[in-house]
Parts: sequence; structure tokens; C-alpha cells
Amino acid sequence: MQRKSKKMKILFILSIILLIGILFLGIVCIDKNMSKNKMYQLKNETYYEVTLNPNNYFFNDKLVADNYYIANSIKSVDIYFDYYLNNKSKENGGYSYDITATIKSYADNGTKLVWSKDFNLKNVNNINENEIKINENYKLDYQYYANYVKSFQEYYNIKTESYLYVKLNVKINNEDNPYVSLTIPINDSIVEITMEEDKAFLENNRQNINLKKIIFFIILAVVSVYLVSKILFNKNNEKAILKSYQDVIITVQNEPNFNIYNSIYLTSLKDLVNIVSNNNSNIFNYQNIYYTIIDNIYYIYNFKKRYEN
Repeated sequence: MQRKSKKMKILFILSIILLIGILFLGIVCIDKNMSKNKMYQLKNETYYEVTLNPNNYFFNDKLVADNYYIANSIKSVDIYFDYYLNNKSKENGGYSYDITATIKSYADNGTKLVWSKDFNLKNVNNINENEIKINENYKLDYQYYANYVKSFQEYYNIKTESYLYVKLNVKINNEDNPYVSLTIPINDSIVEITMEEDKAFLENNRQNINLKKIIFFIILAVVSVYLVSKILFNKNNEKAILKSYQDVIITVQNEPNFNIYNSIYLTSLKDLVNIVSNNNSNIFNYQNIYYTIIDNIYYIYNFKKRYEN
């Protein structure tokens, strides 16, 4: 019967503790991540297009997002609000949302607000549903707001830097939640429209841990611990085998000439032990090279080459 060394027992216990720790950490992370995923899901696929006034220069009457537009050519900014929010961390008390537009005019290179005007484009109140689904299409009359700013500037005989902010505001249980915002310059002859979400809310609520990465990390860690442990335990098991069979092991001082007979190189020490046991032979040891000779055949297991080099 093989006798395990004290070192082998210590390595075995440490490996088990390490494996349990990794599994526990993985379970905690996965549970936390899945809880976040269940409580909070946000999808915002809001986008816009620009419809042009009739002209002789553009072949299409619509231009896609993320372009530069000639202000005088813009007829409308067509905004498609496609918004989904599932936040089970909050008690269901219904939700409301509104779409607003706000003109803000600045002086001193946009550092000082001198005038603002709010426009309520749409209100939807008291929707009693667990999931928030918003699908709204809104055509924003760009020239209407441009003329509004122009009228203001002419009335006071001033020049301002003006922007139109269009927002989707969502309220859950009377609490503000993430919104989508478009910023549209009014005075510029060339217009660049920007769109963004509420960054603070997203940073605080979106899941920071990717579930697939966690699972991959745990599998990789478990496999690594298993392989390392197997190597260590095999090494110590073989040492235990050698110790238990030391009565049949003969240490030799002269290097054997393996070329005089046919040689079979074994990959397992157990194979060599079985051969010796079945043939009532001895194991010879030359500097951690273990071998036996049976019927003019060398059976060789190189313990030193496998573990010590």
C-alpha cells in the first residue's frame, strides 16, 4: 500500500482550499452579476435623420445621423425614440415620460446664459407597467426654432450663441431616470447634432462585470489548479511508489549502455513497477533513471528528465 508523504498531504489540502475559494468567489460574482442583470436592463436605440427642404443640390431629401448639415437646408430633424428600461430594483409605481425642447442663448462665447425658452412637445403620464417601453417618432421643425431665435436677437439687437436641446425625460415613482438628449446648434450656418445619454446614471447602474468573462475565468482557474495539482501529486505519488518499492530498487554507479539491447521508454513509473512485479525482477536506478532488463530488452523510465530538468 502506498504511503503518502506529509508534504503531499499539505499540497493536497492547500489545493482543495484554493479550489474551494475560487469556486466560492466565482459563485458570489455570478450571483451578483445575475442579480444586477435581472434588476436592471437598459436599451436605448434612439436615432435621428434630417429631412431637407426641396433643393437642386442634394439627391436625397433625407440625411442620416452623424453628419454635418447646412442650417438653411434643414426642414426637420426626425427623432425616433426607441427606449426600453427594466429596473426591478424599484417598486412598481408606474412611470411617466415627456419630450421637451429648450432653447438656450449664450453670450461671451457661450459662457453666460442670457435667455432660455422651454417647449413641451409631448407628455405621457401614469403608465402602470413593469417594463418601460417607449417608441416615439417626432418631427422637429428646425426652422421654427431658428426663426424664434432670430426674432429674439432682432428684438434686442444682439447676437447670441444658441442651441436647441431635445430631451426624453423618464420618471419612475416620481424619480428622474436616464434620459436621451440631442443638442442642435441654431445660429451656425453648418450644424452638427450630438446625442447622448445620462452618463452618471449609466455608470452607476450598468453591470460592470461581464458574465461570460467571469465564467471563462472560473473555468480557466479550475483547470489550472487541476493541472498543477495533478503534476504535483503525480510527482509525489511516484516518489511514494519508489519509497514503497525500495527493497527491489538497486542503485548502480556505472552508467548503463542502453544501446546494447532494444529499449522501451515508459511514460509511467507504474508501468515499470508492473513489469518488474510480473517478471519477479528488480528495478535499477542510475541517477534517477529507473530501468529493468527482461529478455534482453531495456524498460526505461527517466524520472529525472521528466521532473527535475
